[in-house]
Amino acid sequence: MIGTVRSSDEEGFTFISRERLPRGMFVCYTDAGKKILCRVKCSEPLNQYPQEFLLDMNIEADEVSGFYGLDPADFKYYSYSAAAIGYFDAILGEFINPRTNPACGQRIEHAGSDILKDISKLEKGESGSAFIGTVLGAEADIVLSVRDMVSQHISVIASTGAGKSYTVGVLVEELLKPCNMAPVLIFDPHGEYSSLNEISNMPEFITSSYRPRVKIVKPEHIKIRVGDLLISDFISIMDDGTMSDKMKTLFRSAYNNLKNNHKKQFMRNELKQEIEALRDSNNDPTIEGILWRFGKLYAPIFDDFQTIPLAGYFMVGQLTVMDVSGIEETYQQLIASIMLRRLFDAKEGTENNRYNESHIDKFLPYPVFVIIEEAHRFAPHSGEAKSKSILKTILSEGRKFGIGICMVSQRPSKLDADSLSQCMTQITMRIINPGDQQQIAQSIETASRDLISELPSLAKGQAIISGVAINTPTLVRIRKRLTSDIKGRSKDAPMIWQAQRKYEEKHQAQEVRADREMDIGV
Repeated sequence: MIGTVRSSDEEGFTFISRERLPRGMFVCYTDAGKKILCRVKCSEPLNQYPQEFLLDMNIEADEVSGFYGLDPADFKYYSYSAAAIGYFDAILGEFINPRTNPACGQRIEHAGSDILKDISKLEKGESGSAFIGTVLGAEADIVLSVRDMVSQHISVIASTGAGKSYTVGVLVEELLKPCNMAPVLIFDPHGEYSSLNEISNMPEFITSSYRPRVKIVKPEHIKIRVGDLLISDFISIMDDGTMSDKMKTLFRSAYNNLKNNHKKQFMRNELKQEIEALRDSNNDPTIEGILWRFGKLYAPIFDDFQTIPLAGYFMVGQLTVMDVSGIEETYQQLIASIMLRRLFDAKEGTENNRYNESHIDKFLPYPVFVIIEEAHRFAPHSGEAKSKSILKTILSEGRKFGIGICMVSQRPSKLDADSLSQCMTQITMRIINPGDQQQIAQSIETASRDLISELPSLAKGQAIISGVAINTPTLVRIRKRLTSDIKGRSKDAPMIWQAQRKYEEKHQAQEVRADREMDIGV
């Protein structure tokens, strides 16, 4: 026993204890033979020293109270506010709130592993499980349901330096383990995840019948097939703000003429010829303006034949890292848009029973998981991005087609609110900006207000995990990664400066020595 219930109200109950208990910690009490899990919300001293006892900084308050005949132990009790979560119903697979608070005088105990294990939907190592960490302040494992994460999406939100990329790495490790063997793709705008290629050779991931694969796709190997672009894509590429309505109308006519000729895929020169065919004496300058802008389609990133190979990128037991670092942001959005659009079409085709092994690049017969780093770039809260529409479509409809999305961002206030609210599992780490905290509070319905208030004080590697992949929102310490975490770390600037200075001094000394050796005295 660690405490005794003092009172209760509609917000929960209070109990008295001599132990120092952190906010968010789990405790429990027994009611009708069932252990009721509760969460500590806040605390305050039960009794406070008179102000006069604290004025002399050289004398301990305990000594002053003893001098006046008061028992110092009376000032070591704390009143805690707590809320009941409930007892776990194994049939329903969730916690059932008793809808009553404990009676005055009820004993409060530490929540042991026997009840904390019910926070996780699965056991560690079980098929479809993802061991993500432990309950903060306890040794109980936190294991997420991969099925729920993939079918109903997940978000990872954290400020810079809070461990966002590290946590995504842990998540990917779990998805690639033999208990899952997931097809995973990371859309990586900063080239942070190349160290995950270690997974292929680590014994923790290998069995007699399974060995995960990692495919790193460099920027120079990423191509956009011209035939995959929509009219809106073409115009967004060509229009620098000076493209007139007449130009856009004529271009649409050329594009539709090509499509009406049953050209599912076409080359740039074919589209250029259709534009040329519209030329007459009345629109010659307009056609020239279109063709001049059409020259942007001959940039190295565009190709007549090469495209994003779905079959090669989404294979069971394979991680594909699309490293788009170095590619300008508008093209990153375009690449994401085309990849997600083709993926959605492929899954929709599979759902409509049009799957054919001879067209594996068009129809994927199994669920897939896509991680979008810097998600606020691809689904911004205000303004438009080429990828925003298809991303919102997948988030709202992807569940029935088997496309899981993980949205990763350090600025939730800049992320589209509807998109964030579609992520039904949330891993939220340290957030300091008040606007970001407010956005999270509005988007994450399952996290209580007292947990949201903990966000600024979370240490690196600590998170609040809530949503459908876990049975109740929980403060979690993220486990240690199996793979190295090099790219995501901040650079040690002083060390780099010192090394550079030593290199320069050595290089200058060598130059001076060489000059003296060449100096021939007379």
